[in-house]
Amino acid sequence: MFEKNTDLQAENVSQGDSNSKIIKEMRNDQIKVDSLSNKQGFAYYISGTQSDILRNQMGQLVNQTPHYIGHELESEFKEPVTVSKNAPQKTIDKMLTDPTFILFGDQYTYNKELSTSQTLVYSQKAMGGSMYSSEAQLRFALNSNHQIVSYSQTYLQDIKSLREKSETISETRALIWLYQYNEIPNNTKVAWTKLGYTKLLSIDNDRVFIPTWIIAIKPQNSTQVQIKRINAFTGGIIKETDENLKNSQSSSEIN
Repeated sequence: MFEKNTDLQAENVSQGDSNSKIIKEMRNDQIKVDSLSNKQGFAYYISGTQSDILRNQMGQLVNQTPHYIGHELESEFKEPVTVSKNAPQKTIDKMLTDPTFILFGDQYTYNKELSTSQTLVYSQKAMGGSMYSSEAQLRFALNSNHQIVSYSQTYLQDIKSLREKSETISETRALIWLYQYNEIPNNTKVAWTKLGYTKLLSIDNDRVFIPTWIIAIKPQNSTQVQIKRINAFTGGIIKETDENLKNSQSSSEIN
């Protein structure tokens, strides 16, 4: 037993040394990256259903004018809603508990990385994480006075796991694989990384999601951000599909 533990410890040290060398190579290529976590976690394959439940329940909303088009609820407030300029999510979080303000509001969480000075983005929660999907999102539009004037909402119903939880790769391993796939150009900065759920496939109104390392790459001296995705189970790169993160090319508020 002692020998096995020693071997495992030696393997972890070797892996750590290898990771450190590759991170050093990245920095030599003028790729700026902050400290990374080597911690592995657990996640699920999950599913959700696209339904018309927002349309069926939008009659309970007050002080706003809702419209429903193509599985998306769009609504304008009759009076602008003032929120905190420095921490708008604190104001909104309290309001989300009111079903006459937002339907199923307590099932969303603030997403700083996708938000800008004009748009506050909330992602639908799922199995201890967040869904990075335009089909499970709240987007609040702000005016020049930092007031909410309208919002759009998409929602997936009956979110559940499809199999037992499995181990995910670490943030460090995801970034290293992305680099080794030649997906991180020289003279760029890793703006942020997040572990969330992104869509794998659609079957009629059902959606299947997998845990994904979402990595934002920004050229130095630029405000443009490019989103990269790594399968958090296998380490494979996830190519672009018709599913998008609407703010993936946002301005300097993403940092």
